[in-house]
Amino acid sequence: MDLKISFRIVAITSLLSILLTSCSTVPVTGRRQINLMSDTEVVKLTKAEFDRMKASMPISNDRRMNEWLTNVSEHISQQVFWDMPLAEWEFVVFEMPGQINAFAMPGGKVGVFSGLFDMVETQDELASVIAHEIAHVTARHTHERMSQAGILKAGSGIASIGTTIATQGMVYGVAPSMSGQLAAWDRAKESEADRIGMMYMADAGFNPQAAITVMEKMADMDIGGGSTQPWNSTHPSSEERLDALHSYLEEATAAYEKAKDLQF
Repeated sequence: MDLKISFRIVAITSLLSILLTSCSTVPVTGRRQINLMSDTEVVKLTKAEFDRMKASMPISNDRRMNEWLTNVSEHISQQVFWDMPLAEWEFVVFEMPGQINAFAMPGGKVGVFSGLFDMVETQDELASVIAHEIAHVTARHTHERMSQAGILKAGSGIASIGTTIATQGMVYGVAPSMSGQLAAWDRAKESEADRIGMMYMADAGFNPQAAITVMEKMADMDIGGGSTQPWNSTHPSSEERLDALHSYLEEATAAYEKAKDLQF
């Protein structure tokens, strides 16, 4: 047998073995996923990035913004303890007027741009955004994307996951021919985070109806809803997301009512 062919067979066999033993389950949805990354590896990368952001971006001292973020994040983080037991939580408001954005990182790092507070009018609405971002973390979407990047590289020649991360960092660059497939991947993960996030906020005692209110605002402002070309969009359309959120509302409302009862 040709040595090159033999090497490829061994490589493919090894890769299949890794995939079969590297499945995990996403909270709430129960979806099975491929995860080749350890929490330690991913947290190390994201912590370094968060530290860089704090060193290079202005941090807001606005009392209301920080109190809202701390209160919301602490309540939600308590609900996700079993999904993120080793998280070292840190909540930061970055002074970025006009920037309507927020993020959560593996390891428990949560950041909000001050411009988001121009849109959210209640802590329930802020909770819907924070819960969605934390849902990306508990669903290990970062791990999954890094794993996917490693698999793609392995398909064109054996490369370690470590090398993939070292060369790409947190930027998910792939061959242009794969861009459509990855856009569909991203849309699926946004939808999954919508569902998980609505349940998290409800379990934490925040009204899940606020998730719909925020999405309606985003639709009006044309934020986070993708483009008119779904194949090239990384987010589902706002209409799709609203329809899905409405379908989750009954279950989430029941969890919210239960959470309220437990608070008294």
